[in-house]
Amino acid sequence: MWLALVSTELLTVIAMLALLVGVPLFVVGVIAVFSAYVRFDAEQYLEEVETREGEQANRDDERR
Repeated sequence: MWLALVSTELLTVIAMLALLVGVPLFVVGVIAVFSAYVRFDAEQYLEEVETREGEQANRDDERR
């Protein structure tokens, strides 16, 4: 029960500092994960589009 020995003001300051640091870190983490997912999904979609365009170009070349 060492918490009983610590003053309430100190606990309040510690809690405020934890929130001031923890909440922004959490928000930045969520944004980083979301942006990484969007980038990954965009790269996959771009590869798929390039593959389709390459196949279409091959078909056009074969028809000529």
